[in-house]
Amino acid sequence: MKRFLLVALAVIVLAVALLAGVFASAFVGNAPSQPGLVDGFIHVVNDGYVTANILDTGDGKVALIDAGADPAGKAILAELAAMKLDVHAVSAIFLTHGHGDHVAAAPLFPDAKVFVLAGDVALAEGRAGGHGLITQFMPVKSTGVHVARALADGEVVQIGNRAIHVLAVPGHTMGSAAFWVDGALFLGDSAGASKDGTLKPAPRVFSDDPLENRASLKALTARLAAEHLEVKTLIFAHTGRLDGIKPLADFAAAH
Repeated sequence: MKRFLLVALAVIVLAVALLAGVFASAFVGNAPSQPGLVDGFIHVVNDGYVTANILDTGDGKVALIDAGADPAGKAILAELAAMKLDVHAVSAIFLTHGHGDHVAAAPLFPDAKVFVLAGDVALAEGRAGGHGLITQFMPVKSTGVHVARALADGEVVQIGNRAIHVLAVPGHTMGSAAFWVDGALFLGDSAGASKDGTLKPAPRVFSDDPLENRASLKALTARLAAEHLEVKTLIFAHTGRLDGIKPLADFAAAH
């Protein structure tokens, strides 16, 4: 009996150590988040271990890029209040992908239409789960999100005075998207910033297809150039920002 307990304890310790290693590989070395006003119209909100973005779209209205991990939306609501706005000011929510830490507060905004690429509609609504090393084991449950319309790669959605360019970057999830808005490129979890100022791909353990994620990032530099979309700021969901297109171009050149 004593031997059995020792073996069981060793298995538990090993499992915890492996899990800690998995999470460390995803987050160690990341540049810290930088909440605040960016480029004069983007309010980056720190929601614990993830960020959400509030975009001023004119006439007292805003759009969100992702809706955070907190179902109560405390950080987003506090930022709206600081802007002298309430839940009715949010007219649209664009999801970079459907993981739960990006959709949680979306049901709080009754006037907002929720948009996500077609490949992630079921994931965002909680009707399907992820396929990554870790995400495949996460429970599937309704998120309370209703996607108003599935986005198509390459379309441009006009919300107030902002044109949201939709760029598919599959790999982290099937329907992962990057959004280009007036020089800012929102990459969600598809990439991140390292402390040394370089761009890193999505964490492998949380991604459906890490190789496709890398291929998408490599192709994105050329696509932005072809579509004449100048990038001033790279904005990520779990790390700080990077300036300009160079970090993405350097990643593409190295891979």
